[in-house]
Amino acid sequence: MRLIRSIALLSAAVLALAPAPAHASTTLTAPTGVQAVHVSDTGADLWWSHDPLTDQDVVQRNVGGTWTEYARGAYGTLALTGLQPGTVYTFRVYSLPTPTSGYAASPPSAPVTFTTLPGPDTVAPSAPGTPLSSSVTTTAASLVWGESTDNVQVTGYHLQQLVGGAWTTVRTVDAFSRFQRLTGLAAGTSYTYGVLAFDARGNTSARSAPVTFTTLATTATPTCRVQIVQFNPGFQVSVTITNTTTAPVSGWSVGFTLPATAVITNTFGGVVTRSGSAGTISPPAWGGTIAPGYSASPGFLGTASPYTLPESFTLNGSPCTMV
Repeated sequence: MRLIRSIALLSAAVLALAPAPAHASTTLTAPTGVQAVHVSDTGADLWWSHDPLTDQDVVQRNVGGTWTEYARGAYGTLALTGLQPGTVYTFRVYSLPTPTSGYAASPPSAPVTFTTLPGPDTVAPSAPGTPLSSSVTTTAASLVWGESTDNVQVTGYHLQQLVGGAWTTVRTVDAFSRFQRLTGLAAGTSYTYGVLAFDARGNTSARSAPVTFTTLATTATPTCRVQIVQFNPGFQVSVTITNTTTAPVSGWSVGFTLPATAVITNTFGGVVTRSGSAGTISPPAWGGTIAPGYSASPGFLGTASPYTLPESFTLNGSPCTMV
């Protein structure tokens, strides 16, 4: 009997120490920062912040001093449509908890009041910022520009190109796509672009200041430099192939001449083949592609008697530079 009583007392103590669950008297925090944005003659957007435990929000409208439910199921934002031009509107928001959370609905937020425009919006957005060009290659470039502002809302941009003295729209994007990658450009060519902003009513801004850039010129072939170190009766040939283009280079071929009696004793960075006095250095099997801005350094060592050095070096048929 004493043991049972001790267990009961211990259980009561544990329950007393356990945190009490939330009850319906514990309310969610009222929504804050309620604001009306993008106000036009027939619509607006409501934005607000709410308690993290919110399941959904209820938007109320004040009509003649009485608050009535306007929308349920919103969550931090609500698009208001079908409003009347030149009319004063007042809204507030309260939050509902999840049914099993043990919390009660929040108090209502502070109200927000705004007046719709008296008629269709006729105000044009401001001119966008001057575009900036970057990452220019032989066939592509990137553009980014500063955002425009509007009395209601900027909904998009027209990217225009100046061709033959006339501006032509080449791309239309939404308000969040101010970074654009242009492709299919011609190498070594000057391009000029400008940007127009527009809103939902079709009002169009003045054109931004233009940006002009020139794509890189195409280099017909990578550069080739050859250095020969002499130590009679031997020699060492070092070839440096540099990719000065904007695309990877593969399948290169270095040609040279050397008397058939000369002996090649060692090779590096490539595969040497010979046919009579003609020789060729080809890419190695483990890596024959040269990335833009990088180099490959093939070569070979040999001996010749009578002493004769390799000559007439070419890269893909074009003469190499001797150093």
